[in-house]
Amino acid sequence: MELLVWCGLLVVLYVIFISSVTPLELTVAAVSAALGTASAHAVRKAADARWGGFAHWALALWSWPWALFADTGRLFVLVVRKAHAGSFRTVGLGEGVGPAWACALLSATPGAYVVDVSPAGRGARRVTVHSLSESSTRLERVLTGLADGGSS
Repeated sequence: MELLVWCGLLVVLYVIFISSVTPLELTVAAVSAALGTASAHAVRKAADARWGGFAHWALALWSWPWALFADTGRLFVLVVRKAHAGSFRTVGLGEGVGPAWACALLSATPGAYVVDVSPAGRGARRVTVHSLSESSTRLERVLTGLADGGSS
């Protein structure tokens, strides 16, 4: 099922970006989608990622713009003060949270970026984050499973 979803999405994405749908373009779309599907499947297997966790994903995606806005404000204040701030800390990801998309969301905000991901073990996956502030953002709390699940 996963392979069909990837393949379908990649073909649709390709067709959206071409100007005319010809048999040659559809062939290129199918071959490109097959390669992309195989690559995505291999990366997911190598990362030991699992499907699921939609509630975490949706809540984290909802929290991301707010974290982006808040972190941009914090970054502005730090630049204006010319302060060198930030610290490294280890964060445990919550159950059902995929490390690939969690790290992408965290690193896409100006206030934090992921510098290391621990290998999958018996417990939750842990990531090392460099953050501008000592306190965690709502996005980080959602990804660690510490958020209440409501909107702030």
